[in-house]
Amino acid sequence: MASTAFPSLAKKTTLNDGTTYAYIHVPAASNKPTFLLLHGAPSSSYIWHHQIELLPKAGFGIFVPDLLGYGDSDKPESYEPYQMKCLVPQVHELVTKVIGTQKVIGVGHDFGTGLLSHLYVHHKELFSQLVFIATGFMFLDSPFDPDFMIQLSKELVGYSTSGYVKVFISPEGASLVEKHDRRVDSLFYAKDPEVWIGHLGEPGGFMKFLESDIEVPVADWISPAELEMHNRILKAGGYTGPFNWYKAAVFCGPAKEDQELPAEEKKIKVPTLFIATLKDYAVIPEMHIQALQGLAEDLRIEKLDVGHWAMLEAKARVEGLLEEVGNAQVS
Repeated sequence: MASTAFPSLAKKTTLNDGTTYAYIHVPAASNKPTFLLLHGAPSSSYIWHHQIELLPKAGFGIFVPDLLGYGDSDKPESYEPYQMKCLVPQVHELVTKVIGTQKVIGVGHDFGTGLLSHLYVHHKELFSQLVFIATGFMFLDSPFDPDFMIQLSKELVGYSTSGYVKVFISPEGASLVEKHDRRVDSLFYAKDPEVWIGHLGEPGGFMKFLESDIEVPVADWISPAELEMHNRILKAGGYTGPFNWYKAAVFCGPAKEDQELPAEEKKIKVPTLFIATLKDYAVIPEMHIQALQGLAEDLRIEKLDVGHWAMLEAKARVEGLLEEVGNAQVS
């Protein structure tokens, strides 16, 4: 993403293990903190383009990586390198290599909250505050079972939230989505968020959508130019890397040391903000709220009446909340 959307800001570096990561880094003003922005899967770091423009204008620093499998970063074909036990040391090395030992405000969205959760647990010294958007603390210490999540969501809210995962982890998943990328984009950024229930959440629903000629109206909070940039970035890199995040979670499971970690080590001891997306039919906001209430010592919850992509649909509100978080640290 970095060189495509923000060529003047894009940089690359190679880590000790030989992996190359691309990123955007804008240093903070002298007394302002830096935000580490971690995108989800399958979106891209372009999802943060409003924050890339607005946070530095307010004096804040930003560090926005193209995560493994995305943009200008490396894209291993196999899913094993996408395990958290591989990603966490890489991203930790990347951040400290570029900005040193200063603390950052960690912000995660979607699968980026999983990476943020693991980074925090293993490198607490890196963070002054945490912000979770749409999904909360996701520390993988037990196998990720999509069938279990499908059944659990049906019991809790009456519909499935995770049927699409079965396509994402299938051998043909990436090529199918690449073949129908424009219609998939319209579904991901749908005007009516409830269409996710039948076309993404319901088991078999996403495959039926891919095999059909259904056209979904696109939301008016994403411009044609934004949608085109999103498509261009993912089309260039393909969906194998993004879907490998899901395959690693399902087929590899958690690292042994994460399974054995004491519960106290997973407590969140820094100020934490959760931005809940109440019209998000891929997650269960209340479940994430309850989990965070049991983990975070200093928790603030903001409920937004929006879908999954809060930083786009409610960009002014999200930007305002992030600036509040940053300014609280300054004061």
